[in-house]
Amino acid sequence: MPTATLQTIVRDPRTGKVHLPSETVEILGIMQNLDRTLLRVKWQGGGGCVLFPTDIEEQHRPSQSHGTLLH
Repeated sequence: MPTATLQTIVRDPRTGKVHLPSETVEILGIMQNLDRTLLRVKWQGGGGCVLFPTDIEEQHRPSQSHGTLLH
């Protein structure tokens, strides 16, 4: 699975846990919803969340035209 590094502080809406910049996440999939690109990720400590591409470092961001899930 591809990995990425958080660029901003992200709060997991399910658990309320705060994830800090420089934490590595596994990218499970890329999806489009209401003309926005979203990333389905897995945290280092387990669990997952959906993030915006701006939440991860520039070099790991998918293109806006990408709408497929990664396997």
